[in-house]
Amino acid sequence: MVSRTPLAFGLAFVLAALTATACARRPAPVEPSERALFRDLERQVTVTSTTGWRIDRLEVEGLMNAALDSVCRVEPLDRRALATWVDAEIRRLGGPVEDAWRARGKKLSAVADLIVLDRIQRTLARAEELSLDCPFWIEPEHPFHGRQTSEGRWLLSFGGGGKATLSIQGDQQDLKAGGAGRLLLGRMFAEGHGLFAGVEIGASAAFPKNAMGERTSLQIGADVVTPIVYRRTLTNAFFELEGGWLGRTSEQDWSHYDHGVHLGFTIGARGLRTRFLFPGAGLGISWERTFLDGADATTIKIGARVNFDLEL
Repeated sequence: MVSRTPLAFGLAFVLAALTATACARRPAPVEPSERALFRDLERQVTVTSTTGWRIDRLEVEGLMNAALDSVCRVEPLDRRALATWVDAEIRRLGGPVEDAWRARGKKLSAVADLIVLDRIQRTLARAEELSLDCPFWIEPEHPFHGRQTSEGRWLLSFGGGGKATLSIQGDQQDLKAGGAGRLLLGRMFAEGHGLFAGVEIGASAAFPKNAMGERTSLQIGADVVTPIVYRRTLTNAFFELEGGWLGRTSEQDWSHYDHGVHLGFTIGARGLRTRFLFPGAGLGISWERTFLDGADATTIKIGARVNFDLEL
């Protein structure tokens, strides 16, 4: 059973990576302001759709506060250029969406991309109608960098969550539970690529077996990880690959740290901006190796984490 555990971990890691990378971004305009506005509207439409998109007019009206927060920052000529691009993209994909839906057997799954573009088109058109209501303190930016994406920006990312841990040392296995918090500083680049570095501090609790094979006492432990994190952001999802130094200690001797390495993978979703912060949540799995005298220890952790991104 012990020998199969690393294999199972590896398979889970690969499957998660393939799932994340399979979700490609939709095409977008080349011009920066048009591209940023398209990505903003795309995020607003798709996030709203996750809870069920019903009546187009009502759903579009409900998006107007967020949509105008982006549209008001874009020059009118760029907004019209984006509308022209969306029209052309809908025709390229076989639209209008109603005609394509009938031609493809009345299956919504067959016109999924067209549905998103149609909703973006409707949202942009309504926001353009209401653009005279833009507050005077929100002025057009050129280029517009986006309100719902973070490309080209520095981020402070922080959060935490709980973890379940399987420890393997020689022929012994043990389960632990705990939590961790992390603080990362990094920068997002073009096309959703980002690089971060920081620190994660975790705590765990376990009832290890004694020499008699009995669990009689609670043992508290602590971990410190200094990860380098690569983040790939898709429309609303993201995944992260990370690696770094690991330090591990316990209440047996808080002054002594065992050194090791940490590798991890996280897949999650990122919410819309809430004034200053982007909330998100993810599910992660990590593999750690602690170098000890005698037999090295392997640790596999699975847990959920809530995180927030603050643009600097």
